[in-house]
Amino acid sequence: MSFAARLAHGPLLLLDGGMGSMLMARGLAAGRAPEHWTLDRGEEIVAVHRAYVDAGSDAVQTNTFGAHPLRLAAAGLAGRATEIATAATALARQAGARYVIGDIGPTGEYLPPVGRGAPEEFRRGFAELGRAFAAAGVDALHVETMSDLAEAGIALAALLEAAPGIPVCVSLTFEYKKRGFFTVMGDRLEEALPALAAAGATAVGANCSLTSADFPALAAAARGVHAGPLLLQPNAGAPQLEDGQALYHQTPEEFASDLAAAASLAVSPGSGIGSGIAVGGCCGTDPRFIAALAAALARRGLR
Repeated sequence: MSFAARLAHGPLLLLDGGMGSMLMARGLAAGRAPEHWTLDRGEEIVAVHRAYVDAGSDAVQTNTFGAHPLRLAAAGLAGRATEIATAATALARQAGARYVIGDIGPTGEYLPPVGRGAPEEFRRGFAELGRAFAAAGVDALHVETMSDLAEAGIALAALLEAAPGIPVCVSLTFEYKKRGFFTVMGDRLEEALPALAAAGATAVGANCSLTSADFPALAAAARGVHAGPLLLQPNAGAPQLEDGQALYHQTPEEFASDLAAAASLAVSPGSGIGSGIAVGGCCGTDPRFIAALAAALARRGLR
């Protein structure tokens, strides 16, 4: 079953969890771009992917969150976006997951009037990644942790053109305010998610920033305006700064209970059990969280 068909009609899709925190636990220096290890420590990347597959993940996301050319240049990896996307896809395939998703994060810059980013430069970088991932044979692409609907739209359009036929999913990162869920750029969930779906995204959703406790309300709000596939990937609680490091103290069981409840609310109207949903973890989550989530979903009849 193709990735798009699985999302639309198949059983719930269980994604993976955090990558950066897992690599830091394996020795990646704080502040060093994880993409360096895609090139230099591939065995560590495969080990993380495999741990998620063993925990129950149906899909793993490549170690390429910071692979936009603008971001790579700042990390000392200028001109290596295609090489990194190609290598990361091959490493993810080695883990044995049913689906490999090309992971694409933001450029790290802001568009005017907030910043000085150039839309065409953004577009070219996303297009390069799209072509590289398509040639490498990913099953889908995921634009994630986008705080600006305009940048997310540029990425989506570039990828749809550069990688025709490959599903493109888009996740924004929201804050919860009294008036609902908004990105830091002021994009309202109820307007942003339908806009991305209308622009061609196979699935839309939210990741990062919020904790699992916020996701049942977010899932209900999202399902109120969008009937198609949803992606839900919260953090492992709110980070606490200890000795200069952000640490997460939520238990896997708490995370799993919250997200399973969100998934139940997000089941597509009129669909089969669990279809229309992909869930996983973001910052601070690890394979224990995915294993606990798989068990919690099974108890609710969603796995």
